[in-house]
Amino acid sequence: MHRAVLAFTLALSTSAFAQSAMGSVAGVVVDAVTQAPLAEVRVTARSAALVGEQSAITDRDGLFEMTFLPAGSYALTVRRDGYYPFTAEGLSLKGKKVHVRLAIVAAQAAPAADAAVEFNESMTAPAMLSGPAPEYTADALERRVEGAMQIRCVVTSEGEVRGCKVLKGLPFMNAAVIEALERRKYKPALAKGKPVAVYYTFNLRLKLPAQ
Repeated sequence: MHRAVLAFTLALSTSAFAQSAMGSVAGVVVDAVTQAPLAEVRVTARSAALVGEQSAITDRDGLFEMTFLPAGSYALTVRRDGYYPFTAEGLSLKGKKVHVRLAIVAAQAAPAADAAVEFNESMTAPAMLSGPAPEYTADALERRVEGAMQIRCVVTSEGEVRGCKVLKGLPFMNAAVIEALERRKYKPALAKGKPVAVYYTFNLRLKLPAQ
């Protein structure tokens, strides 16, 4: 199953549910590439604190809201036809309204499975030619997130990076790393001297910038 998500930001509002143990979550879902709001997206909240689950469907402006949620740690699952599903975990509700922004990737952005082969030691590995390093998000900086990541992508025969999937991620950094990888240009993998599209796992280690 492919998953992608390119934004997940939180902002707490002290004006609502200030005197109650119940909270709410509201937000917007957008297309990761165009940033256009997406209607008809199902957002489902699950938590050990919640009996069953609660869902909402985004309106034409991509907006949704779920109310009367008991305090606890929540996971939000986002699904829409034509897009890869994604589950964001670790959303904490403590009697206030939490605002989120979620961006999902269209399924057609990934190459067909038969367009790429598994990279192996008989091939020449892809080599980076140009592109950005991942930028730390404000949430990752605040929480001093560091460590190893593994991202599986397709590197096309033209040296483009597509269809990335997180195998081992870091909190608040998965989307930023995928975005950086998919903006890069690589010398493609070579098999018997010819460029080939390959499934390739990028091993990265993130370290906080020096202060």
